[in-house]
Amino acid sequence: MSTQQPSKKRTLAAAAEALVEAASLEADSMTQKQLAQNLDSLKASFDSNLNRVVQSVKSSNEAFDAKINTLNQHVAGVKDEIVALKSLLKEETKQKTLERALSLTDIDSFEYYPSRSYQKSNSGELVKKAIKWFMLGSGMILSSDYCMKQNVYGNEATTSNEDFRAKFIEQIKTLIKREPRVEKQSNGNFAIYYS
Repeated sequence: MSTQQPSKKRTLAAAAEALVEAASLEADSMTQKQLAQNLDSLKASFDSNLNRVVQSVKSSNEAFDAKINTLNQHVAGVKDEIVALKSLLKEETKQKTLERALSLTDIDSFEYYPSRSYQKSNSGELVKKAIKWFMLGSGMILSSDYCMKQNVYGNEATTSNEDFRAKFIEQIKTLIKREPRVEKQSNGNFAIYYS
């Protein structure tokens, strides 16, 4: 019995050790299952939260894009209004300049001979007429017969006509602070415009 007892004790000890190891393995297996379940649950929760974050970012981006588009439309509207105001201001400045020039037509005025006339005229009245046409947004026809000297023939007459136009244009330029546009017409006359 005594020889059997230590062997039984060993067997019992080995069996107990095997049981403890099996229980430990079972506990490890249960812990691993629990950890796997917890990991799966955590992953599902993360995916769900990630989807919510992505949706939130998308809706924020869409709202932001909509605000940017609205802002761009407002900026375009403001730019259009600025262009309109600049145009209006330019026209207002032009009209004020022409009104001032209209009251100063006697400055740098000179005498000339109208078409086929022996009586001198003052350029101030002709300049006043041109400025009034400018105020209406049109040009004025300037006769090619206006000249600085009367009873001239040939080249002298042409020079006298050119001198008149040059002096007339210079007088207008002085008054309106810009060079008027002059176009020769097919009939030999000249059209003069505010440029």
